[in-house]
Amino acid sequence: MNKVVFWAIMIGVVVFGVLAATRSIWQDPAEQTWMKGMIKKINILPQETSEAYAKACASCHMLYAPSMLPARSWAKLMLGLQDHFGDNAELAAPIRDEVSAYLQRNAADKVENIYAQPMLNLLADDETPLRISETKYFMLLHDIVKPEMITGNPDVQSVARCEVCHYEALEGRFNRFAVRIPNYYKEGIWRKIVEVKQE
Repeated sequence: MNKVVFWAIMIGVVVFGVLAATRSIWQDPAEQTWMKGMIKKINILPQETSEAYAKACASCHMLYAPSMLPARSWAKLMLGLQDHFGDNAELAAPIRDEVSAYLQRNAADKVENIYAQPMLNLLADDETPLRISETKYFMLLHDIVKPEMITGNPDVQSVARCEVCHYEALEGRFNRFAVRIPNYYKEGIWRKIVEVKQE
């Protein structure tokens, strides 16, 4: 075999290997037959939607996926809406009950997805977190995020604004590679963008 044929074969093998290894980047997951069984687990939004939940909650914050907390947490949250993290978010009883039932039906301990089970594994049986950001799993995933990157960042302000940094959050995906923190860039670690003053 001459050198030209040998190198043509080698280049072909390398190109094929790169394309096969990176197909999750360039191919739509819905078209990947080997991924079809995983899609439901990767997207943490429930298949069921709730117009009542959207109307009641979306005006103040993003619609958090119910699987971010266990059912017992949603039940307790919905019973304390008169003091909802410092705000009065009370709802008429029928709406409150409908939203509460929806959240509990689709809670972490009722569904299976990429977020729910690991979060539950780190919760004690008697633990009822009321903030997603106070779960051990959330804190573990955000351990490199410093307070100045969130509360000290005028374009973020709160850890509750998931959609600001996780630009696929509204579609139910929290891929660690799909994160942009305003005013910061990643170069191994997150670094603040320092504005250069023009003289």
